[in-house]
Amino acid sequence: MTLGYLAAAATIVVVGRKRVPGAQRLLAGYAATAAGVLCCARAGGRGASAGMLRVRAVTPLACAALLFYPSGAQSLALHGRLLDEEMLAAERRVLRRPFNLLLDSVVSRPLNEVLTACYSSFYLYFLVPPVYLMARDRDRDLERYVLAFCLAQYSCYLGFATLPLAGPVASLRDVFSTPHLRGYLVVPAQQWLMERADPPGTCFPSSHVAGAWAAGFAARHAVPRSAACALTALTCALTCSVVYCRYHYLVDALAGVAVARLAYRAATYILDRPGAP
Repeated sequence: MTLGYLAAAATIVVVGRKRVPGAQRLLAGYAATAAGVLCCARAGGRGASAGMLRVRAVTPLACAALLFYPSGAQSLALHGRLLDEEMLAAERRVLRRPFNLLLDSVVSRPLNEVLTACYSSFYLYFLVPPVYLMARDRDRDLERYVLAFCLAQYSCYLGFATLPLAGPVASLRDVFSTPHLRGYLVVPAQQWLMERADPPGTCFPSSHVAGAWAAGFAARHAVPRSAACALTALTCALTCSVVYCRYHYLVDALAGVAVARLAYRAATYILDRPGAP
């Protein structure tokens, strides 16, 4: 899966190399990542220990996290520019006003803090469910989780190139009645992280929403009912937060849910088909 994504991403960069900043560095990084994945696959072959097999199983999670940042430059390959003006024009035709501006009227510091915490909870999806599944020796469920989650992430990374967007936090900065969301602790911490690790162009589809819902679909039958309900509630809150916190347009979130469903169905088909290993 990871090698397939790297091949597709490298093809996009090669096709649009004149529009992609640092195209040669990107390709070199993709080649190095592919070499690392191949080494891990070889180490996790026949005769490997149970621990090594689990390292191999979760390697795509680490790759998905590392490959997010370069997907920003990669997103410029097809169009060579960000398309926020076109997105805003489409929203005005359908809603008469950008949806993010409608939420501007309910902004408050406590709500900012709560929903930003929900947004930041996405990073836990890389760690908490996989650790739980490994602790319970649910290796097949772990494989399903990783496959669905990473299929969703990689699909979004490729999707960024189809509609590269900076997001409302940049495109509507001068229109919001409250130009900057303010909080207490979580809001400034998340904003600090976004300024340094969230490249423009990585909005459509929302990888936060896609990854969270794919994780929820994959984990719901592998965890206790109470945990599944809590995960679903958190994922719903995260979906709302990506729009409220101005990192995504409404369509980004909706597309993220669709990507998640398709990724989960693809993972289920791959693992449950007759003759699957």
